[in-house]
Amino acid sequence: MRDKVEKFCKQHKLLPDGSRILVACSGGADSLALLDILRKLAAGHQWQIFAAHYEHGIRGDDSLADAAFVADFCRTHRIPCFVEHGQVPQAARESGQTLEQAARTLRYAFLQRICAQQNFDYIAVAHHADDQAETVLMRILRGTGIKGLGAMRPQSGTGGWLVVRPLLGVSKGEILAYCQAEGLAFREDATNWVADCTRNRLRLELLPQIRREYNLEISRALCQLAEVAAEEEDFLQTEIGRYWTDERYVRQQDGALRQQPVNALHPALQRGLIRKLWEQATGSALDLSYQQTELIRVLLMQGTTGSRQELSHRYIAHLAYGCLMIAKAKEREETTDALPETVLAIPGTICWGKYKLTVEWRAWDGGKTLSHELYLQPQNFSAELVLRTRRLGDYIQLPAGRKTLKKLMIDDKIPQAQREGLPLLAAGSEIIWMIGRRRSARCLQGVCDNHKVLYLRLEERGN
Repeated sequence: MRDKVEKFCKQHKLLPDGSRILVACSGGADSLALLDILRKLAAGHQWQIFAAHYEHGIRGDDSLADAAFVADFCRTHRIPCFVEHGQVPQAARESGQTLEQAARTLRYAFLQRICAQQNFDYIAVAHHADDQAETVLMRILRGTGIKGLGAMRPQSGTGGWLVVRPLLGVSKGEILAYCQAEGLAFREDATNWVADCTRNRLRLELLPQIRREYNLEISRALCQLAEVAAEEEDFLQTEIGRYWTDERYVRQQDGALRQQPVNALHPALQRGLIRKLWEQATGSALDLSYQQTELIRVLLMQGTTGSRQELSHRYIAHLAYGCLMIAKAKEREETTDALPETVLAIPGTICWGKYKLTVEWRAWDGGKTLSHELYLQPQNFSAELVLRTRRLGDYIQLPAGRKTLKKLMIDDKIPQAQREGLPLLAAGSEIIWMIGRRRSARCLQGVCDNHKVLYLRLEERGN
């Protein structure tokens, strides 16, 4: 058993020599076997082994006895041990989660906190092959894609929260046999044998029935499916990443998908890019269902400028001039178009919605400016300079002549949803600067060498 676990760790590049490892131990057969195996392998790999136990406060005296058992085992084998007592039932009521969800949330928060405080390299948990099979089957029943079929990975997490699963290649039967052979007396959680939740019903009812009537090796088959799906998902994500950074398919300035080129891609790549766009817009890869993904694909294939599709959490996918974007509904009203017209402070700084405009006098050297910078001579404009959004009658002076702002926005293919909230520097109805896009040809008319001019720089606040 120890050899098998050691080989699995080597195969998946888990737990390099010299690692500081925090082992999550409930006192049950799985986690106790994991702790014992890593303890006995530690010397050969210069590992430093520590244990952590989270007492959930669910099962009264039995729960407290589990904590005492783990502490005693660690004391006997000289393993430093961290124990914390929690109140999962109260947390579940306050958060609206199930007991199982709240327990997992608090348990991992405890493990991550200890990991950060003590500078551990890895958190080792005792998920095994039968757990993997249950996870895959549960996701199939609920509906999932290739990513969900990949289920639990041998290693997951990033940064300081690297979670490893050294037992993922062994079965529950092998773990129980190991405990018996090594004389490990473990704690039993009676709730694991009550068919009161989906996972328990799968473990106690559905999987045994499948083994009896359809496939004796169903757990192995589901684990193989998870391994193949995980590898194919990794390959697909690499390909999606390649397309995501290609200007031909994704507009790099804002991550919008270019409609025609993306339509020519395989549906798997289309879905992947749509999920990537959703994650960029919302900050999360969650909550974009298969049905919503397909609605967005239909929008990509059949939509025209102005077409839109409502999504969950008040987000909207919309098309503008051959590009697909996802944004919060009524985002414009929440950002700039409700802000008042503001007179420039010269010199000074204006905070305007999510923006900050810095104004100062500088000597102009004739050099090139960035899109968020502007040099101008205010005496070229008769009215006072203000920061505002567009209004009826706005125009701008271009090298080829005067053009209405409305016509310019159409010519420049600025999406309709962005026009109302676009920040503008104006003098009366004359637009001096469509910030980040166009500037008036009259900004520096008649400027003299070494003459000080007004310098403006617009930034998003906090950047």
